[in-house]
Amino acid sequence: MKRALRIIESFITFLSGPVQGWILFLMMLLVLVDVTTRYVLQNPLSVAEEYGAYMLVAITCMGLAFTWKEGSHVRVELLINRLSPSCRQWLRVFTMLIALVFTVFMVIASYQLVSFSLMFGTRSGSWIRTPIAWPQITIIIGCVLLFFQLIIEIIRAVNRLRSGKGEAN
Repeated sequence: MKRALRIIESFITFLSGPVQGWILFLMMLLVLVDVTTRYVLQNPLSVAEEYGAYMLVAITCMGLAFTWKEGSHVRVELLINRLSPSCRQWLRVFTMLIALVFTVFMVIASYQLVSFSLMFGTRSGSWIRTPIAWPQITIIIGCVLLFFQLIIEIIRAVNRLRSGKGEAN
């Protein structure tokens, strides 16, 4: 079980970590080329704004799971720090279950969004006419990655509670 969790988590980390780094690098190159063509050649790259926005959505959505794993989502710990470690751990499991339910709704909604875009053949308003479903798929991927990361975290937290170990980040 632990090995399966590690394999799944390493896959999640790869997709929501290094892949995001490469997308960010490509976005940086796109902006660099756009700025260069705009000021040197007096002719801006017309696809830069659109594809930069798609990349930003991909980075944001697909990075959710990595952000959760690293404990970088916003937390308010003013009251929680006053609780006992055991109570804190139970509250953590409870809040992760709520987050899991919310994530299920996000997966469903993002799937419906992409389905409608495919069904109606929605395309961007630019001259490229990019099918909108392709950039929207990154939203589904990000939500699914977050879903699995939450399951892994819940399993680990429950195992810690069962074994009586202290809390972890």
